Amino acid sequence: MEYNTKILKKLRNNFFVLSASIFLVVIIGAFIAIYINIYFNVQQEIEIRIESARSGAHMFSLTDIADPLIVRINLSETQEISSVNSLVDIPESTVEQLVYHFLGETSHIIIYSANYNDTMRAFHFEGPQSAEIDMPKAISIEGRDWRVVSSVMVALAEGMGHSIILLEVTDFNNTLSSLMYTLLMIALVVFPIVTGISYYFSKRAIKPIEEAWEKQKQFIADASHELKTPITIIKSNLGIVMSNPNETVDSQMEWLGYVNTGAYRMSKLANDLLSLANAERPDLQMQKDNFDISVVTTDLIHEMTAKANEKSTKITASVQPNIILYSDREKILQIAAILFDNAIKYSGPNGWVEISLAQMNQSICLEVANSGKGIKKAELHSIFGRFYQTEPSRNSKNEGFGLGLSIAKALSEKLGGNLSVSGGENESTVFTFVL
Repeated sequence: MEYNTKILKKLRNNFFVLSASIFLVVIIGAFIAIYINIYFNVQQEIEIRIESARSGAHMFSLTDIADPLIVRINLSETQEISSVNSLVDIPESTVEQLVYHFLGETSHIIIYSANYNDTMRAFHFEGPQSAEIDMPKAISIEGRDWRVVSSVMVALAEGMGHSIILLEVTDFNNTLSSLMYTLLMIALVVFPIVTGISYYFSKRAIKPIEEAWEKQKQFIADASHELKTPITIIKSNLGIVMSNPNETVDSQMEWLGYVNTGAYRMSKLANDLLSLANAERPDLQMQKDNFDISVVTTDLIHEMTAKANEKSTKITASVQPNIILYSDREKILQIAAILFDNAIKYSGPNGWVEISLAQMNQSICLEVANSGKGIKKAELHSIFGRFYQTEPSRNSKNEGFGLGLSIAKALSEKLGGNLSVSGGENESTVFTFVL
């Protein structure tokens, strides 16, 4: 028992880890996809603005700035700040630091190449010599981020000058940072939720296995219990016979009769178990054909009359004639026989059984009601269980094993029908088979 519990617990944990991993991979993958998509959209927007500003760098005037994020810093020949063109106010300290990033401590004027390569060239005004230096494309100053657009020579009022064009990308970068922070916060919130959902689904996934395991254990216990009685009868009576080897067969008939009864019960149990196993097979073959279920039901009622008379049970039948059904005749007959036999068996002394067969719209309804002690409402949901009997002792006078209704239920489901029961304690019990 403890070993089985450990196996189920391990299986549940494996389901939990697997489901949690799948959930997390899907969520993390979705977050990464969202971030990458927005990141590339933002970068594309930045590049579009940069290309637009670069393409018009030689055309628009010093005061013609259309993009509020574009800043143009104009330098004189002596590399002093001549003017700043922007739709928004830029602090003087920020402008000075931007210029410093370009000029540094040298007297070079930086000019970007036309194709915006990482390599930039610095030219002396007074000579043709040139030297390659590295400049960053992105600059961060006083909490604000900038991207370099271009650097061009321009004609100023005081002569030739230099114009540096930059794009402020602070808001773009803040958007990406906020998105990353938001996704991380969502992930922290989602993680315990995913863990809880995974644990819930792992328990649900393992529940059918636990139920099947319990049913299997109960089935073995019940089958062993049912076999124990006939085996005991056979062994004890054979022992008596064998202890008197000189007696004649005729004188031992009483004990041999008990042996025969035990063997009969074992044979019946084996046949019932085989019928149940066949009924529950997923690959159960159906031999469907058109047949008159009214005739089949009527013939079966006549066959059951003798058994009903033995118990002084009165059978009342109401069978609608000429009902043609396309189904498996033998399995329909087996279900009806189980219901009729069960009704007669539990109808009680001088009881009654009512059988009705009728066609309603596209369905056929077989209803079997009987008198008797009835079934407690709390037990109705268990009536189709294996080895289930309402009698307190399994060795009841009805000599049943509690497998008949399980077989009927399994067959009804395989045929696409529904078998249900209604009633209550000290009330009539009604089984309804709808197909």
